[in-house]
Amino acid sequence: MKSLKHKISSVYLMLVLIIGIVGIVSVVNFYGLTREIEGLIVDNYNSLETISKMIEALERQDSAILIYNSGKKEMGLKSFEFNRENFYQYYEKASNNITEIGEEEIIVLINQHYNDYLHSFQQLEGIQAAYPQVVLMERYLNEITPKFLQLKEDLRALEEINETAMFRRKTQVVKNSQTSTKIIFFLSIVSVISGFVISRYMADKFTKPVEQLTKTMRLVEAGDIDKQIEITSNDEIGILAQEFNKMTERLLVFEESTLGKVITEKNKSVAIVKSISDPLMVLDNNYRVTLVNKAFEDCFHIKEKEAHNRYFFEIIYKENLYNDITSILDDEVSKHKENIFYFESDSNHYYFNIIVTKIIDTAADMKGVVVLFQNITELKELEKMKTNFISTISHEFKTPLTSIMMGTSLLNDGAIGELNKEQKNVLTSMEEDCQSLANLVDDLLYMSKIQSTKAVYDKKYTSIINVIQQAVKPFQPQAFSKKVKLGIMLSENLSKVYIDQEKITWVINNLIVNALKYTSEGDEISIYTEEKEEKIFITVKDTGIGIPQEYLGKIFHQFVQVEDSGLEVRGTGLGLSIAKDIVEAHGGEIWCESIIDFGSSFIFTLPIDNEKLEVEKLH
Repeated sequence: MKSLKHKISSVYLMLVLIIGIVGIVSVVNFYGLTREIEGLIVDNYNSLETISKMIEALERQDSAILIYNSGKKEMGLKSFEFNRENFYQYYEKASNNITEIGEEEIIVLINQHYNDYLHSFQQLEGIQAAYPQVVLMERYLNEITPKFLQLKEDLRALEEINETAMFRRKTQVVKNSQTSTKIIFFLSIVSVISGFVISRYMADKFTKPVEQLTKTMRLVEAGDIDKQIEITSNDEIGILAQEFNKMTERLLVFEESTLGKVITEKNKSVAIVKSISDPLMVLDNNYRVTLVNKAFEDCFHIKEKEAHNRYFFEIIYKENLYNDITSILDDEVSKHKENIFYFESDSNHYYFNIIVTKIIDTAADMKGVVVLFQNITELKELEKMKTNFISTISHEFKTPLTSIMMGTSLLNDGAIGELNKEQKNVLTSMEEDCQSLANLVDDLLYMSKIQSTKAVYDKKYTSIINVIQQAVKPFQPQAFSKKVKLGIMLSENLSKVYIDQEKITWVINNLIVNALKYTSEGDEISIYTEEKEEKIFITVKDTGIGIPQEYLGKIFHQFVQVEDSGLEVRGTGLGLSIAKDIVEAHGGEIWCESIIDFGSSFIFTLPIDNEKLEVEKLH
């Protein structure tokens, strides 16, 4: 049997032969034209260019004589000699390129007239010392200028001979090209008609079975899968028709197979995803969107058709969220990550707890990520109400507490009357409890202020070295009285950070206060800095009693106090929580490292380019 490949190759061979005939005729004609054009350019064009250079050299020699007569003899002679060499160079070239009748006689004449011209200048040069400039100029005009003009006339005559010859050859080339064009055009018309007739006939012969196959496939696609194709040939199309008939038979079985049920389950899963009330998007390994649900469309004002196959950054420009997605895709161990992000859409604002989850198939290969936007705006509003409530209650507590503390102070000082020892002990205990309660109220007020709004942060580019030095100064006397060494070791040339100086000072003060509380005579407190990974690391380290390991993960939570054997509760449990809020509001992190009886280290970081992060959060 003749294969489809053999049939198509035969058609192509016929078309190639037709094209080959046209090509050979075209090449022969174009080769002849090329030879004629090359002769035109090489002979006459080169002669014209040489004559132009000779005229240019002659004119510059004439200018050099004028310079010589003006008194600048050395300059004039130098220019004259230089252009004389140029003239002889191009004269030699013209002598070796004589192609037209009459050129040789004019070349000889130019040589004679040029020698006369040089001789006249030499005579002028010989008398220049004996005659004034006026006489020299008159000699130039009467003797040299006529010879200069005669030379130019000779060169123009030579130029005219070559121009006439060039135009004559050009006319012949145009005539030959027109003849070649007519021949090639005629052959091209014949080739096009022949090729069209052959290709049309063969195309109809080849495509008729394909059209029948296409028609049957459309019927199968519409659901009529019991259709069969009539096989009319034994080539590849016939084989394809046979295989298609077998496929339709298998499709009949497939409808009732397990695979069909799997596809049904997949469609159900997509429907479930679409019905989730929180916004959701699915990305492939290349950060392209493959699926979004209705809630996502409504929240971000984009239809699934518009979002499909677009990059994540084209839909949501959040670098921090992009970093979370990247870390999940790049991390072979981590499969899940979540963070809270703020979004603004039209006049609405949202807080989303965004959960990024890796998609893994049955072969443990990663197929992308699911990004779920849990709407926690209402929770954030409740948190804000809680903060406002705490602030109000704290303000209400502060006034009576102040009155109680003033009253106990007056009683204890004996301003109202003398007290016995037992009464003084009771009042002292009351004062301490009131002071603890007052500290708690102050911390609550400061915490509510920190959490109320971002507007309380007055951020500027600041040197962290100055901040630390100013923060440590007030604690030197207290450390000295406790016989605790308080020292700072700061790196040089630290980059400036974009911070609220007052808030960061409060963080450092709180860490120093905690260190002083849990250190004794002979202990040390050290504060040092380090710049790496585009961050400033600030460490407050002490050699005090340390913190149990079970508390390290929760001491930054509100109202958490270390309660263990041998450890006295000495704070409100809010200071470290407030410090954590402040550091995180600056885009940093804070953590603790500690070993019992060896001391503790509190470390927090501040990004160097925090202004960029601040702008990004607003978007």
